Amino acid sequence: INEPEVGGHWERSIGLHRTSDSYVVQSSATKQDAVLWFGPASALSTIYVPFVVDMEIPSSYKSGIQEVFSRSSAFWASCVIQNIANLKWKPMMDIVQTVQQTLERDSIQLVTELVTTYSEDLESKLIANAAHVVETAWKLSDDLLFQFASGFYNDPDTHVMGETDGYPAWWLNAVGFRDGPPPPPTLTKCCRPPAGWEAGYGVGSGKIERERYENVVTG
Repeated sequence: INEPEVGGHWERSIGLHRTSDSYVVQSSATKQDAVLWFGPASALSTIYVPFVVDMEIPSSYKSGIQEVFSRSSAFWASCVIQNIANLKWKPMMDIVQTVQQTLERDSIQLVTELVTTYSEDLESKLIANAAHVVETAWKLSDDLLFQFASGFYNDPDTHVMGETDGYPAWWLNAVGFRDGPPPPPTLTKCCRPPAGWEAGYGVGSGKIERERYENVVTG
């Protein structure tokens, strides 16, 4: 670590990657209208959740430290999202922001309904909302990991698997892409395929054309 030797300090922005939490206080003269919008971990990946004064805070928002990883922690749910998004920031964060906006919009609507028309189950509804946010955050990180695994793009809903954005043409020309090695082999080397197997294999398409392959095998 060279920072102590050089001296100085990093900027401490709200979206700093090592932020432990951030929050927005919605003050009011009455307890029911006073809302704390709490976001664990970095503001870039967190989802702000509403809590009111004197309510019992869910355990997922009372736990979570950097020393111990836990899937029951709201802190780690947000932290994992940010660390995965760092792998391919722009497309991943577009998805993250859509989820953030949807969940926070739902929370705003819930708070508006609860504070304008007093509800005896206000606390239980807020706790259920917080649990839903944490559950969705964990699902989001899993979805991001699958959807952009190994630098590819996968979307089973549209049957798009293993696609890649590639590199800009100017960059490929600059690094001598045309002078690179030959393309990788498309035929298996692990065994002896049946005669005519090549005809049943979608060379260059990335998939086996099953009907043609079966016709070759069965004769």
